[in-house]
Amino acid sequence: MSDVRLARRAFDLAELGEENPLPDFQNISYVHSTVTWDDSLTPEDTRYMRYGRVSSILPYMAQDGYTRSRKETLKDVIIVENSHVRAEFLPWMGGRLRSLVCGGRELLYVNPVVQPCNLALRNAWCSGGVEWNVSVRGHNMLTNEPLFAEALRLPDGTAGVRMYEYERIRGVVYRLEAYLPPESRFLYVQVHIENPAGNGERPMYWWSNIAVPERPGTRVIAPADTAILSLYDAGSYRMLRVALPRYEETDLSRPTEIGRSLDVFFDIRPSVTPFVTALQEDHTGLVQCSTGFMRGRKLFVWGMGQGGRHWQQFLSDGSSRYIEIQAGIAKTQQDHLPMPENTTWSWLEAYGSLTCDVDGLSYADAAAKCAAALEREQSGAALEAEKAGRGREIAAARGEPLLAGSGWGALENARRRKAGLPPVSPVCRFPAESMGEAQAPWRQLLETGVFPDAAPLAPPRSCMLGADWQRRLAGAPENSASAYQLGVMLYAAGQADEAFGAFRRSLEHRTNPWALRALARIRLLRGETDACLAAYREALALLPAHRQLCLEYAQTLRTLGLNAELRAYLDALEPALRRRPRFQYLQAAADIALADYAEAERILLGPLVIPDMREGELSLCELWFELYQRRDGLSREEAERLHPLPMALDFRMH
Repeated sequence: MSDVRLARRAFDLAELGEENPLPDFQNISYVHSTVTWDDSLTPEDTRYMRYGRVSSILPYMAQDGYTRSRKETLKDVIIVENSHVRAEFLPWMGGRLRSLVCGGRELLYVNPVVQPCNLALRNAWCSGGVEWNVSVRGHNMLTNEPLFAEALRLPDGTAGVRMYEYERIRGVVYRLEAYLPPESRFLYVQVHIENPAGNGERPMYWWSNIAVPERPGTRVIAPADTAILSLYDAGSYRMLRVALPRYEETDLSRPTEIGRSLDVFFDIRPSVTPFVTALQEDHTGLVQCSTGFMRGRKLFVWGMGQGGRHWQQFLSDGSSRYIEIQAGIAKTQQDHLPMPENTTWSWLEAYGSLTCDVDGLSYADAAAKCAAALEREQSGAALEAEKAGRGREIAAARGEPLLAGSGWGALENARRRKAGLPPVSPVCRFPAESMGEAQAPWRQLLETGVFPDAAPLAPPRSCMLGADWQRRLAGAPENSASAYQLGVMLYAAGQADEAFGAFRRSLEHRTNPWALRALARIRLLRGETDACLAAYREALALLPAHRQLCLEYAQTLRTLGLNAELRAYLDALEPALRRRPRFQYLQAAADIALADYAEAERILLGPLVIPDMREGELSLCELWFELYQRRDGLSREEAERLHPLPMALDFRMH
């Protein structure tokens, strides 16, 4: 028999902290950086590479309240196991598969800590296990959010868990059904994405990101003859096709031979079962395979450079090394695919152990041998039959509720009832009682036609997008809060001038720092520097110690080159705020600009540890070399040679 149960486990964990109440008025171009390619890629390769991109994380708020201070914390885990396999899921972390033990062997990289870092669309992201990414390119909006969870049991003794949530940018529901038949040596994960009626065509994305140990003998194999490489450069991705396994002098199947961070997107042959495996020194490792709908496979490495090594340490307790083998529905992670409305996409993934001795074999022969070994364990025909049989039963099974997710699905169902539309999902239950404080003002608008006003200093708990919500809000009696929320909607829709007017009306109803800050951002984009800074100062007069508002103002001074003003502002901050790492970075930047080199060097050599260093961010690197270029009159090349970047400051990925 198989079993599913809810348990509690202690984690060495850094809390996420409060969401940032300042809506995302910056675009997330660092996630959707410029992508270029050469003529080795065909028009079919690049067809969807610039389709479906978003310019903001709205209606979500950033998760940037964490630090690097951890403590032992009890959290829920969901365990699915039989006599051969034990899988452990984290429902509070986007349903992440934390651990997969097959035949007594851990196949995944299990991070010993839960340490958020700035790699996700909303900032906070943790490494390790298998992460499920839906809707928008990048680490999932819900990667650090709780999912609804239900226990599943079939009459044949199969047990599993269903986890699901409503994703607000694309307006879709996604659900995972992870299950183990009684004697199975593979964990099955059935994925469904539901785009409901009335939602229109939606750009769609899915990648399952699988972290496995990086060891000297690790070899990554997929059934492909060529691959599309994605090379990271500052602010851009460069795509090109290569014949496997080599790029220049590097064997791309051997992660520890790769010097820099890069992606290898295997172009899976259409006639074979899609799979990817990471075989370790003893010829055994994790294999992931799937039904044919999921054809994308990828290897990601941090690389052997100092920056890549540092990222590995920064994401864990300093001792772990891992790579990612990934699987997706498109050829590369630059792509979104068009998903028609009133459509469900589904596929079946299988995770297990593969043993195959590929020592001394060419890449092509190793891929053929692995494919033959996998065929004996888990053939493509068997996967399709599993999905059509037991997978269909699992999808139809009514689960036993274990844990609740957010109230957004319930609110959307309430809106759809008003609009005469069916629920967002025929399977997933979003009970009305799941709605809470974040949904409350929108629920009131829906039920009464009135959006409640709020105390001027109370941070907005949530934002909302969508034509129906905008129409309802515009038709409601206007107050400070409703005008502010309308401004957020208009800004997200690309109507900055109309948004500006809404924010001004919010202030006419009641002075509040939120609308003042929004006006500051729009004025900055317009080039109205003095008015921008004046609006920030008005907002700060109301909230002088608000961390994110203070930081945004200080960063704006830095961007505008107002270094004397920046240093004076930082000097006037309360000490606890001024000591925070991002403010210390800005202090060092201002010191260098003002020729106070000794103080800047003292801060950087602290060492300066910024908890939310962004993936691809080179701010510390650039500041370090700028210090010595300016102080000693060196060229960049001379500064790099005479003052090597300390590892503690090195986050370079190339």
